[in-house]
Amino acid sequence: MLILRNDKYHHECGECPPSANCNQHIYMAAAKTRKSLIAKSLFCVAVLIFLLFPTAILHLYNFDLDNIHELQSPDPGSHSNAQTHTTLDMTALKHMKLSAASAYGLTPQELWKLYNLPGLNGGEGQLIAEVIDGSIPSMESDLNAYSQRFGLPACTVASGCLTIQNQGGRYIPKGADPAEGILDVEIMHAIAPKAKILLYIMSSDNTSIARGPADIIKKPGLRSINMSYGFEGNGKRFANLYNNNPNHVALFAASGDDGYGKITPPSIYPGVIAVGGTIVNGTTEIGWSGSGGGLSKLYPEPAYQQSYGIPQANGHRGNPDVAAVSGTPIAIYEMGRWRGERGTSVASPIWTGIAALVNKPITNELLYGLAKAKPDSFGDITSGANGKCGFYCTAHPGYDYVTGLGTPKNFVANVNAMSTAQAMALKP
Repeated sequence: MLILRNDKYHHECGECPPSANCNQHIYMAAAKTRKSLIAKSLFCVAVLIFLLFPTAILHLYNFDLDNIHELQSPDPGSHSNAQTHTTLDMTALKHMKLSAASAYGLTPQELWKLYNLPGLNGGEGQLIAEVIDGSIPSMESDLNAYSQRFGLPACTVASGCLTIQNQGGRYIPKGADPAEGILDVEIMHAIAPKAKILLYIMSSDNTSIARGPADIIKKPGLRSINMSYGFEGNGKRFANLYNNNPNHVALFAASGDDGYGKITPPSIYPGVIAVGGTIVNGTTEIGWSGSGGGLSKLYPEPAYQQSYGIPQANGHRGNPDVAAVSGTPIAIYEMGRWRGERGTSVASPIWTGIAALVNKPITNELLYGLAKAKPDSFGDITSGANGKCGFYCTAHPGYDYVTGLGTPKNFVANVNAMSTAQAMALKP
């Protein structure tokens, strides 16, 4: 609470020394008093305006709040070995025009427009999944508030739209980072409003997290799984779990938020689609500085990347494969309040939702083949960097190690316009 005090003014006026011109002192003190009082009053008004309209003030002055409100990853030593790829702040406000719909970030409607998505009717009859460690007590109420705010269909347990399943059918306590699962599910619902969502809650140890996607990968009708995290180690002993995917479920993983060279499993697995990040700059996108990317020497260059010809791979697995907005905040309702979220954790569920909008399975073979056959399927990101290492850290025409093949510019329309035979014939 701000308290204005007048002690200073009384001290300044005081009694006049015998040798002083008292009238002059009184006049000067009164002038100082008026100036001080006006200044403090203006300060109070400014504080009140900022408290009442914070995002408007930030937008007006283009303040950069980088790293002021970061959503910290759980401490691996105390709770979890998963590192979620999410950052919570208002930094990228200067990279976007705030809409009337939300002062916290991009809305579902803006995402539909950005990526030419069908909107409210998207995803009907499809099933997509989110895997996350730790239960989320406010999941359903937060999703309901989000849906109501943006005019999306309700998605509840009672309606059958939302299913919450615990790993091993056992009790799992609240996780260290429930906001991660909330934002993932809300973005998936925003992209494919009529799709059903399976929320699979894993235990918070490294092995459970690594094995989690394989627990549900063969579920009938499942189109995609979102993994907005990385886990410790090289993950080699779990890689085959992600390759045992007979139904071609699209496995999307955030590529990370630490820029070039900081990539981890599951995004480095050849059977996973790694999703990097961009910033929305007016009507265009540029590569985000935090977008995880680089080469993984743990895995040889997959056939789909060899055939496409990703540059200077030197026989290694390139990362990421694709990208979506992540450096510009997206409006999210989590644990009873609105926030602006960013990170590749935002980008990955965008692509997870897109899997419910197309009539064919999304595989890396499809992505790289489509990039060759119909390059306008992707928004090619040609500027921006995720480090200071020259070629590997810089976005440029075609595939790059900041944004992969690019963003889903016309991806949905082009995939749906193809016949099954045409899709099967695609070769990078």
